[in-house]
Amino acid sequence: MKFEPSVLEDKRVWLLIKELLGGRLKQLNPVLDSTAALGFRYPEAEQLLEADPKKTADWLQKMWSAGILEADLKETVTLCPACGSPDLHPHRTCPRCESVRLARVDIIEHFSCGHIGARETFLAGAGKLQCPHCKVKLRGEQQDYQQQKAVQCLDCKGFSAQPKLSFRCFKCNATTTANEPLEQPIYTYRLNMEHRGDIIHYLGYHPNPESERPTREKHRLGLDELDRRILNMMQEDARLSFRTVARRLRVSDATIRDRVARLQANDIIKAFTVLVDPQKAGMEVTCFIQLEVRPEQVPSTVSSLSSVNEVKLVMETGERQNILVLGIFPDRAALNQFLDTAIRGQPGVQLGNVTVTLNLRKFDWFIRM
Repeated sequence: MKFEPSVLEDKRVWLLIKELLGGRLKQLNPVLDSTAALGFRYPEAEQLLEADPKKTADWLQKMWSAGILEADLKETVTLCPACGSPDLHPHRTCPRCESVRLARVDIIEHFSCGHIGARETFLAGAGKLQCPHCKVKLRGEQQDYQQQKAVQCLDCKGFSAQPKLSFRCFKCNATTTANEPLEQPIYTYRLNMEHRGDIIHYLGYHPNPESERPTREKHRLGLDELDRRILNMMQEDARLSFRTVARRLRVSDATIRDRVARLQANDIIKAFTVLVDPQKAGMEVTCFIQLEVRPEQVPSTVSSLSSVNEVKLVMETGERQNILVLGIFPDRAALNQFLDTAIRGQPGVQLGNVTVTLNLRKFDWFIRM
C-alpha cells in the first residue's frame, strides 16, 4: 500500500504514532460494546486521539488507507440498515402467518399415510405410538416413521423445520430480514513495518510547531526556571547536597528535595553519576556502527543492543541504514568480538559502516537548560 504522509500532519495522531513506534503499544485491539455507535471501540486509541469511538474508528481507517497502519480482519458485526445501530436482536416468526408465538416440539412423520404431527398426538398409552390419522400402531423409528425437531406455530398450528428469521432493532424498532442488515467489519490494527522508516523520516523532517500540538503538552512535564537552574547546577556537580543547592538558589531544602524527586519520578533525571573520559579510563576504541535492520526486527534488535554494556547509544533513523550505535570498547579485539556475536549472523540485521574515531575531541553530556 502506498505511503501517504498527509495524515501525519494532524496533531491527533502524534501520540498514537509515538506509542506504536516506541513499542509500548503493540497493536490496537477492538472491544465489542453495544453502547458504541458501531458496536465496538478501540479504548487505547480513543484516549490518545481524544476522540469518540466512531471518530477513532474513522481515523484508524484513514491511517490504514495511508499505509501507516496495517489491518487484520477480526470479525464482522451487524448494523441496523435504518439507523445504523448495532443493537439488533433475532426476531423469529412463523413462515406462514408471521406469528411470533412459536414453540419447539418433537414431530413424527408416518410413512404409510404421510401424516405429520406433534409426538404427543401419537401417544396411545404405555409408551406405544399410534397414528392419529389412520389409527395404525407404529412399529419402530425408521421402520414406518421418523421423529425430528421442528417449530410449531401456536396460532396457525403449522409446523416448519426453521422459523423465518429477521432482526429487530431495539433502538428504532425497525425489523429487517436476515439478508438486509449492514455488515461492519472489525479490524485489528498495528504499525505498518514496511513504512516504519518513512514514518520516522517524515516526522523527523516535518515536525508540527508546539503551538499546533496542544495535546502533547499535557503529556510533558512543564519545567519552570527553578527546575532548569536545579538541573544545570546538579549536572555541573552531582556531589552538591540539597542544602547547598537550596542556599545558592535561596529556597528551602524541602523545595529542592521535592523538585528533584519530581524530576526523578518523571524520568528527567535518569541517574546521579560520574562522567568518565573513556579513553583516559582505558577504553581506547570509540566507534559508530550503522546497521540495516528489517522493520519487523527493529524492536528486538534495539532491545538486544541496549543490554550490551559497551553500547552507549542506540538510535533509530529514517534512512536505509536505520539503526545507529555508539560503542566504546577497550580495544579492537573487543570491538570485533561484539560485531561477531551481537551483529553478524543475526536474522534481519545487516552490518553497514563501522567508523572508528581517531581521537575524542569532546565528551559532554551536559544538557544545558
